[in-house]
Amino acid sequence: MISRCANPACLAEFDHREGRLFRFPKRAEDRPANTHSVQHFWLCADCAQSYLLEYIEKQGVALKPRVELATIEVRHFIAAA
Repeated sequence: MISRCANPACLAEFDHREGRLFRFPKRAEDRPANTHSVQHFWLCADCAQSYLLEYIEKQGVALKPRVELATIEVRHFIAAA
């Protein structure tokens, strides 16, 4: 269950009425065979204005600045693949 913003630097508590919800596949070794499992992440409204979450195969979920705001490619992994 989501309890707070996925940005490790943010302490905002989950509010389904604000922000942005993301769904990504769970790692194959974390789920039973023949099942479809997802992980949910949430960015609060403030963080969603500046960041996106990106799933990178075999690496995990990364927090990255929005393209229009970033001058260089920066990623901070928040969950392992």
